[in-house]
Amino acid sequence: MHSRNLLLLWLVLGVALGALAKDENAGDDPFTGAVPSLRIEIPAEGMRVLRQYHQVWRQPRPERIDVQATVREGTRVYTNVAVHLKGSWTFQPIDAKPSLTLNFDKFAPGQRFHGMTKIHLNNSAQDPSGLCEQFGRELFVAAGVPSPRASPALVNLNGRELGLCVLIEGANKQFVKSNFASAKGNLYDGGSGGDVTKALKAVSGDNREDRSDLTNLVQAAREPVPARRLARLEQALDVERFLSFAATEALIVHWDGYAIGCNNYRVFHDVSQDKMVFIPHGLDQLFGVSSSPNLSLTPPFKGMVARTLFAVPEMRRRYLERIEKLSTNEFRVEALLARVDRLAGRLRPALSKELRPEFDGAVEHLKGRIAQRARSVAQQLKTTKRPVQFPADGAMPLSGWTFKGGPTQQASGSRNVAHGRDVLRVTGNGPGSSGAWRTILFLDEGHYEFTGLARTEGMTGAEETNGVILRISGERSTHGIAINEEWTALSYPFDVRGLEDVELVCEFRGPRGSGEFDAGSLRLLRKGPPLSKPTDAR
Repeated sequence: MHSRNLLLLWLVLGVALGALAKDENAGDDPFTGAVPSLRIEIPAEGMRVLRQYHQVWRQPRPERIDVQATVREGTRVYTNVAVHLKGSWTFQPIDAKPSLTLNFDKFAPGQRFHGMTKIHLNNSAQDPSGLCEQFGRELFVAAGVPSPRASPALVNLNGRELGLCVLIEGANKQFVKSNFASAKGNLYDGGSGGDVTKALKAVSGDNREDRSDLTNLVQAAREPVPARRLARLEQALDVERFLSFAATEALIVHWDGYAIGCNNYRVFHDVSQDKMVFIPHGLDQLFGVSSSPNLSLTPPFKGMVARTLFAVPEMRRRYLERIEKLSTNEFRVEALLARVDRLAGRLRPALSKELRPEFDGAVEHLKGRIAQRARSVAQQLKTTKRPVQFPADGAMPLSGWTFKGGPTQQASGSRNVAHGRDVLRVTGNGPGSSGAWRTILFLDEGHYEFTGLARTEGMTGAEETNGVILRISGERSTHGIAINEEWTALSYPFDVRGLEDVELVCEFRGPRGSGEFDAGSLRLLRKGPPLSKPTDAR
């Protein structure tokens, strides 16, 4: 009997020790405690596999192949960890400073890293402070928007110091369970570019093939009558959280997020309330990195849900009220700067003397951008934005043109006077090149037509998808594109369903030659009476 009791005791101890091994450091918090320092060891065979992986921006992503690795954190050792390369614009190969995804239980069921099954290690190529991911996510959480956690981390790969990286909690079912009453609904990955109208990948959910939740959201956003649209969106979308989500994106200049850039987001179907909830992602460029700290609080929203929701006058008012409320509470400049100092104070002691000067400079730069953004927000909130007023003939001359190159091979822009015309010129610089002159108008509900004269030089009519075109931002169709060396009248009709900032675009696409737009001829026409008002909805 004694031996049987002893055996039972050993079995109980074994189960307890096994549970501790699976989550041996769940009591530690890598997001608030000591800055994580990870040593990753990938065998030669795995390195050969990873060296074959290359991601090119805006090209189809190759299959990501997991290889086995050992991860050491102090005295803790994690074996059989699945590792693959990640990244799009910031992608770097395995022998440079790669971004990695680590899955701790794919090859070793039950294994956890601080209670998590999956983490990402980003190379922080666009944020030398390494703080923006954690800083931005904490601000979303403070505004009531769920977000995976983040922390700076120091990473060593096969004995080679990668330096400062960012550790991010995986957005998966485990994250959902920690932040929502039910994890049954689908969690969709917005990926790198693409709206909710696309076939988003469902990364968790009890019924991933049932995409009626996304369909309902899209149909609600496409409802043409503003009053009906708002009612349908209130049924399909957690509107209160979305207000805070979009307001926070605008306040921190997350231009690469959903509302402003239609990029970097997750969306979850919270079945406990049967509503969709947007979740932030990709927060490494904040407060003016690759954008301006003076970004408009009401830019031309590219995310369809934001664009159509805030076209409803009531929701635009509530959105601005939410920004004002946040900016006087959690987003006060003093509070933001103090938060940066707290995060920097946690990281600085973990950095080597060689890394500290660059880090300190990046922190000061971040604080300067925050202060500039706070001044811009305060100034913008003082000004009531009103739709443009058209002349009696309904034809608005256009001005305020700025040039922007295309997303891949950028064309070049210039402006000059030729033969008495004020000419906006775009010149092709190789295959896939494009560029455009742009201006933004705040428009009331109505039917409009964008018109003007344009011509091309050095092109042939065989290039069907190249030439000059007038359009609005967000429209990708090439209908109406023209190649003609004579000045040609172009037009683009469109509707505005509510209040909306609309960006007018004079674009040239082509590997060679150029496109010219007669700035003096460019007009926005208001055609006929305004569209149906909400009170007219049947």
